Amino acid sequence: MKRRYKLLLIIIIGCAATIIINLITFKTQINLVSIGDGFSQGMTPYNVAGPSFNDYLKDKLESQNKLGKYNNEFSKAHLSIHELNEFLEENYLGKFTRIPIKQTIATADIITLSIGLDEFADLSLQNNFDTSAEENYVKEVEIFLNNIREFYDKKIIIIGLYPAYKFDQKDAIEINNQLKKLAGKYNCLFLDILPLYLHEEYYLDKTSYYLNYQAHRLIADKLFTMLK
Repeated sequence: MKRRYKLLLIIIIGCAATIIINLITFKTQINLVSIGDGFSQGMTPYNVAGPSFNDYLKDKLESQNKLGKYNNEFSKAHLSIHELNEFLEENYLGKFTRIPIKQTIATADIITLSIGLDEFADLSLQNNFDTSAEENYVKEVEIFLNNIREFYDKKIIIIGLYPAYKFDQKDAIEINNQLKKLAGKYNCLFLDILPLYLHEEYYLDKTSYYLNYQAHRLIADKLFTMLK
């Protein structure tokens, strides 16, 4: 009888230990979702996507066994904030997983939002960038954040903008200030990357506004520090 009780006790302890380990693992696993335009996607001057700061952040989390799932299906080159809001309103499906964006957001722990760089670069080349474009952008970003916060309490990190083509430093600073205010209002984090554009070593091609892998790695380092 004693051996039977002892065996039963060992089984119970083993099961309890397994449950505790699984709970600890579950709590430390992070589901990362990247949302945004070409910069979020890691676009290069050669019109192909390379490793982005999201990919490097994913690798960092993975190396420490902290990564749960990673989804970057809603990062798309030249995606505008208005189009992103349409994605959310119509609950677009992921290109590969076919999981709706709302469900993807619902299962996320961390969301990186990097959108606006492509949009303002395109508008500046078309000579359509003005104060109304800036105001519309800020309004649309707030709509997006408000829609998420209405249903989800997720850690959201907003990535700031930097100059591109005729979208100059003054414009970028003004919009970043607005994004900082929205970050505070909607309990988000904000990462200012504007200083990076001053360094030539962070570009592959001077004719393109996309930063290279070195800058993306540095951004990932900063994001990882913010998560600690």
